[in-house]
Amino acid sequence: MTRRTTKPATTTPRRTIPVTRTPERTAPDPRDDGRGPSVSRRFRWAVLSALGFVIVPLVYAVAVLTPLGQRVEDSALGGVRETDLFGSDTALNVISVPVILLLVVVIAAVAFARRRLAVGLAAGVVVLASAGTSTLLKRIAVRPEIAGSTTPNSYPSGHATIAMAALFAVLMVTPRRFRPIVLLLGAAYAVFVANQTVVYGWHRVSDIVGACAVALFWVGLVRAVGPVVDRGARGDRDGRRGPRRVVTAVLLVSTGVTLAVGIAALVLAVTNGSGHDHDAMLVAGRMASSVSVLLAVTAVWLADGMHHTAPTTNTKGLPAPV
Repeated sequence: MTRRTTKPATTTPRRTIPVTRTPERTAPDPRDDGRGPSVSRRFRWAVLSALGFVIVPLVYAVAVLTPLGQRVEDSALGGVRETDLFGSDTALNVISVPVILLLVVVIAAVAFARRRLAVGLAAGVVVLASAGTSTLLKRIAVRPEIAGSTTPNSYPSGHATIAMAALFAVLMVTPRRFRPIVLLLGAAYAVFVANQTVVYGWHRVSDIVGACAVALFWVGLVRAVGPVVDRGARGDRDGRRGPRRVVTAVLLVSTGVTLAVGIAALVLAVTNGSGHDHDAMLVAGRMASSVSVLLAVTAVWLADGMHHTAPTTNTKGLPAPV
């Protein structure tokens, strides 16, 4: 009788399907803005503050304390019409002590609503310290009449200082995704104020440059040693890259075009056969004032890194998939 041998059944090994887990997203480290550690961020603002600190006395020494500097700036004032001299009642008169105090209160309220009271207080320091510094410099930086000018001392411009400092302070408490539109509107107003102070004979170009430097000094100092403005939480994250790139392009193109117009006006004024063309010099002065504002705004925009997106990382420190 033949026995049947049965082969043992072979078991097919079970295939293990790897489970893909979505990396856990965490907010960026507040000490890292996506472009380096905390020292890099604070160093950028410290450099900007130092730049403003150097520009203030340098411009005063060149444009105010020398006969050549005074004559060049006073030639632009020659294009101011007597009917317009000290006659502005629009953007300039908006800037006053009650408006400054109201602005500080609004900034603090916005910061409190976003649970950033420390940032709001720091933004208030930018406004109040800039205004106080501008007022103090007007008393210290005496203008010697060494070029036959009869216009009183005005270094630096208090109106331009407040316009610039207010813009920088508002940006500190504004969520990142809304900053592009806020910056464009604030920059347009600051340029308008700078133009009005010159075209109405309130200030010279050096006064505007000094005002921008004062605002740069204080916003750089506060951002360098003060609280971290963006902690990586909701509201600090960048929006789409398109608006940020548009703002960068607008600032660069506007600065270039304004500078070109100012240089052309200056060349026209100097090459005029009958002497300096005061109307062309006034245009050159207005363009120079606008360029100083645009350069200061662009410097703050780039220092803040608003045109770069801070990466979101997973628990292993690697970039999370988009």
